[in-house]
Amino acid sequence: MLDTTHVVSAVAVVASFIIGLKFGRRNSVDKKVHNHGQLQNSSASKKEEENVFSDFGGEYKMVLVVRNDLKMGKGKIAAQCGHAAVGAYEGALKKTPSVLRKWQHTGQAKIAVKVESEQQMMEVYRTAKANNLNCCLIRDAGRTQIEPNSKTVLAIGPAPKQIIDTITGHLKLL
Repeated sequence: MLDTTHVVSAVAVVASFIIGLKFGRRNSVDKKVHNHGQLQNSSASKKEEENVFSDFGGEYKMVLVVRNDLKMGKGKIAAQCGHAAVGAYEGALKKTPSVLRKWQHTGQAKIAVKVESEQQMMEVYRTAKANNLNCCLIRDAGRTQIEPNSKTVLAIGPAPKQIIDTITGHLKLL
């Protein structure tokens, strides 16, 4: 039986992501209209980033790495995960749009896992960056439950499941 707090938390995460998705799409359309010529003349390095995952088919996902040691409430975790998911989406929209489209067409999987310290989160972050994965690290403003500038959630991806699993597969589900 589902606890109402779990349902509310899940709804908050989904709502945050949908709102960010809608605003992200609107901004990307505006940029295409106003900077059309600029977008066509993309640099070689951007094409290289885009092609990093071109040989991968199958499943794509985004992983949300949540710091468990901060003892955030369920609503706070949901909000921070929403921020991270939207940030990762916006980053992928700019850096790896073809990977983003593949993820969108394969169900937009998002998996939440936990770490027990900032140090552990930063190790995962450095490994993900070293593997050219899109990342979004969220720092909290500190207005409610936790200290200002605390690193709360790391979003990795969207990217091929098999690549993300080499970096986060050992982490326990939240």
